[in-house]
Amino acid sequence: MVEGSSGNLLRGRVVDVLGDLLIASNLALNRTKEAKDLKVTVAKLEEELIAQTKAFTNRETAMYLELACLRQSEKDDKKALHVKGREAVELETKILPFRTCAVELEDLVTELKGKVANLEESTTQRDILLEQVEGELVEKTESLARTIKSFKKVEVELTNDVADAYGEGFQDAIAQFACAHPEVDLSPFCESKCVIDGQIVPR
Repeated sequence: MVEGSSGNLLRGRVVDVLGDLLIASNLALNRTKEAKDLKVTVAKLEEELIAQTKAFTNRETAMYLELACLRQSEKDDKKALHVKGREAVELETKILPFRTCAVELEDLVTELKGKVANLEESTTQRDILLEQVEGELVEKTESLARTIKSFKKVEVELTNDVADAYGEGFQDAIAQFACAHPEVDLSPFCESKCVIDGQIVPR
């Protein structure tokens, strides 16, 4: 009976030890699997880190290149700005006399505007006077025309009177001469003829 109890006790211990070993083995296997999974995860993380590092390096390189381009562009811009500044100074130097001349011209224009205003006022007064003079001239012209017409009428009347008087005087002179000198032929003499250089010629 004692041997049987001892055998059972030994078996129980063996079973317990085997159970502990089995549990420990399972734990070890689980840990081994977790370790493998962890290694896979770490490997993936390393690959991602390498990829990110490479991308970061490429981006950093691109940024350095872009920065270099920007610095060169800034340098070129500063150089161009300096050139433009010098050109602006030169242009300002050239423009300054023209500005001075423009100011002088503005003063001259102001002075001329004043003179023009005075001339316009004077011209207006002269136009008024001219209108008055033209009105008086028209009146005097009309009066003179009437006077000339009257003079012409009187001249025509006087000419007719003179012609009549001349004709009558001529006939009287012929008659008196005929009485004084009946022997002279007076037929060549008439009112339409005259004596020039001792010759009787038509008028």
